[in-house]
Amino acid sequence: MIASKAAPGTDRTISSDADAAIQDAAVEDAAAAILENVPVAMRAIRARMREGRPPGISVAQLRALLYVRRNPGSGLSDLAEHLGTSVPAASELVSRLVRQELLMRETDPAERRRIRLTLSPGGAGQLEAAQRGAVDWLRGRVSGLGPERQRALVAALADLRALVDPASGPADGGAMGESTGAT
Repeated sequence: MIASKAAPGTDRTISSDADAAIQDAAVEDAAAAILENVPVAMRAIRARMREGRPPGISVAQLRALLYVRRNPGSGLSDLAEHLGTSVPAASELVSRLVRQELLMRETDPAERRRIRLTLSPGGAGQLEAAQRGAVDWLRGRVSGLGPERQRALVAALADLRALVDPASGPADGGAMGESTGAT
C-alpha cells in the first residue's frame, strides 16, 4: 500500500484516517446495539422470572433477593440504591423478607449501626425456583444457535460485563485482550 503524505504535525496517513473512521463506526454500532438489545433481553428475562416466582413474592422482593445473592453481606443502603428506593422503604421490604424466612439480617460486628443481609436457605430455594423457568426459556432460545454462535455469545457477554463492571474482573473466554493489531 502506498502511504499518502501526512498532514502537518501528525503521523496519520489518509489510509489510517479511513481505518480510524471505520473503527469509530464499529464502536458506534456496538454501543447502539447494546443500548437497543440489552433492555429487550432484560424485559424478556424479567418476564420469565416473574412467571416463575412463588406466590406472595413481589417483583421488588425478587429483585432484592437476587441482589443479596449476588452481594452477600451487603447493607440496607446498598440494597435501597439498587432498588431505586429510600432506605426506609428498603428496610420495610427486608423486614417482610425476614418474616417470610427468605432473608437473614444480622448486625455487622465491625459497625453496630450497619446490618448485613444474606439469603436464607428458603430464599435460595425460592430464587432457584423462580430462575428455573427463565433458564429453561433461555436454554431453548440459545440451543437454536450453532455451537460457534453460542461460544461467540458467551464471549460477547463476558466482554460486555467486563466493560460495564470492571470490578468483575477480566472476561474469561471473551475476546477482550485479544490483539487487534493496533498499537
